Amino acid sequence: MVRQFPMRRMPTLLAIVHFFIELCLLRRKPQDLQASAALLLMVLVAGLLGGVLLAVSAGAALLAGVGQTALDFLLMLGVLHLALKLTDKLPRFLQTATALVGADTVVGIVALVPVALAGPSLDDSPQLLLAGLMFMALVAWSVLITAHILRHAFDIKLMQGAIIAVAFDVFSFVIVGGLTQGPA
Repeated sequence: MVRQFPMRRMPTLLAIVHFFIELCLLRRKPQDLQASAALLLMVLVAGLLGGVLLAVSAGAALLAGVGQTALDFLLMLGVLHLALKLTDKLPRFLQTATALVGADTVVGIVALVPVALAGPSLDDSPQLLLAGLMFMALVAWSVLITAHILRHAFDIKLMQGAIIAVAFDVFSFVIVGGLTQGPA
């Protein structure tokens, strides 16, 4: 028996997906989101699944992918909570967290393209070069999206948000990489 989903839920899900695409195109702001713990949970689940899919596609073990993605989200949400609390903007947490996780999920899904292009090949091929260039462009785009979200959450300039985004990415890479892959 095929289970059919209620038609009223599909437009809502499509609207949520459309919102995050618009956010990643810098056309929407995190404050346009409803402050909802349920929405944050839903986006976290989608982000966890997307992160694991990306990690496994890149050659990581399933449990390593789950661990890396979960640690990355915990670190991001913890630092965000602390920063919003220290700046007396804690009421913005749900919207900002949902926006950051949702945008990260969209970028992660798009990142499947260069990961698939790179494949298991280790040789210097034009396909591998294209994958590398696409991945570098995605990293820059991700920083811009995060800067856009942080700009609105903390009432700062876009460049300040970009500096914070890059600093957090490096911090997260060191911490999550160190905890999941051990010392170099």
